Amino acid sequence: MPRVAIVVTDGVLANAVFELVDGLSLANRYTEQQYGEREALPPTLDVRLVSASGEAVRAENGRLLPVDEGLHSGPYDLIYVAPFAIGKPAALAVRLEPLHAIADWLAAAHGEGARLAASGSGVAVLARAGVLTGVVVPLPWWLERPMARLHPHLTFDVDRKVQVHDGLFLAGAHVGEPALAVRIIEAIMSPDVATWIERITGVDRYPDGPDPALAFSPAVLREDELVKRAAHWLQLRFAQKPQIADLSAAMAIHPRTLSRRFMASLGMTPIDYLQRLRVEAAKRMLARSARKVDRVGYLVGYSDPRFFKSLFRKHTGLTPGEYRRRTRAGDQA
Repeated sequence: MPRVAIVVTDGVLANAVFELVDGLSLANRYTEQQYGEREALPPTLDVRLVSASGEAVRAENGRLLPVDEGLHSGPYDLIYVAPFAIGKPAALAVRLEPLHAIADWLAAAHGEGARLAASGSGVAVLARAGVLTGVVVPLPWWLERPMARLHPHLTFDVDRKVQVHDGLFLAGAHVGEPALAVRIIEAIMSPDVATWIERITGVDRYPDGPDPALAFSPAVLREDELVKRAAHWLQLRFAQKPQIADLSAAMAIHPRTLSRRFMASLGMTPIDYLQRLRVEAAKRMLARSARKVDRVGYLVGYSDPRFFKSLFRKHTGLTPGEYRRRTRAGDQA
């Protein structure tokens, strides 16, 4: 049974806590409905409210929020840090200071394989834990400046609602929290359960647009499990400038052999596949956000704006600006 910890602190925003609690409760109900007639089942998920001391915390709305246990009652399969009130954005560093023990505990748990999640100001705790390097981090717009001062090495995106990357589940503004809950369910239970939750709640688990790995599905010429694993490796890292040498090392295969197997299975090289993933991600951003074109290129992995624009036109027949105008006008590009 997967164990989920929801970490709460004084000033916690209770609506975010119960957004996830209710979503996980619905997921438990779904599995009971599906299989309960055949076998008596315990709850599929064990969800615990956790505080640093194991004592109740005072929520931002003034209510006392009881918890189930303290930090070291794990292990947990997934740990979610709920957002909390900060006051003025400039006070972020001061607000985080008492949370250093939670940050250290999160870093250790992540090192032992736990998945981590956070939304809103809770993302700042994960940043302090040092687990967000190499991730495009969604944030509420009002946290961008103080977070940039505290963590100048990180990349932030205030337009993005949800980010899921390599065991990390992040939501920026409150509007992304329902989708975050469904993505967590998708990961720790199954896509079927997530789809059921999506249907009965009306929540779109991909509020930023289709996952580029889903939007781009090349025809498979020949099944090859190694190519499937390599493609998934690239899907997880396409915006982080992965090197084909690193991919080859991860797959324990020579780069030339890997390229031949990609060609035989998908009709393209690993570099071609990586570029297509990036173009699909860029199309999504151009259609659904007001980000500048150069910023879109940077976020999907290209530091050279001219190269990005040239590559985008090669794959779509349009410049990024033309693509944005057509999609905004309702045309199919």
